[in-house]
Amino acid sequence: MIEISQVTVIRDEQEIISNFSATFSAGTISAIIGPNGTGKSTLLLAMAGDLPIQNGEIKINGSKVNEYSILELAKLRGVVLQQPNFNLAFTVSEIMAMARTAGSTAVSENQALRDLAISELADRKVTELSGGEKQRVALALALCVNAQVLLLDEPFAAQDSASKERIIELLKSEAKAGKTVILVAHLPKQDLVWCDQIIDNLG
Repeated sequence: MIEISQVTVIRDEQEIISNFSATFSAGTISAIIGPNGTGKSTLLLAMAGDLPIQNGEIKINGSKVNEYSILELAKLRGVVLQQPNFNLAFTVSEIMAMARTAGSTAVSENQALRDLAISELADRKVTELSGGEKQRVALALALCVNAQVLLLDEPFAAQDSASKERIIELLKSEAKAGKTVILVAHLPKQDLVWCDQIIDNLG
């Protein structure tokens, strides 16, 4: 569960989010939608503990996000950025193995790759992958540590319809298992009927 109370975030001397409050319950999927520049990605980074807030508080499972250590956060929440930053020429398998400090295993890593239908990419260098493939590798990384919270920025970016449906079914399964799933999406509400909560326009 994530609880946000009266949160304000300022970036580059500009107030991006002002006095925002929301609750994201365990076992649910929430979508954050709205126009560009309204703070959707900023909010996701703040929830992840990767961006400081100026006022208010964000709690994950009852504790303030800034009270967790970096390792505790790595085990607690999986984060997928809109454009995964894979700059070094590691193979997908090597990238997946890096999640073991956060609790993944070879079994969970391989399962995540299978779930996303990218097992055949295991020996490919991440720098050679397409944008959609990188996005699925990043999602596999988030899934393989069995984190209680999933924070996903545009998980459907550059995905074909089959991959999109596969990801939706995976997210439903994660929520059914008691996870808190939160995603930023540039989709109309009618395409998000499978979500339990939709937050439209943070402003």
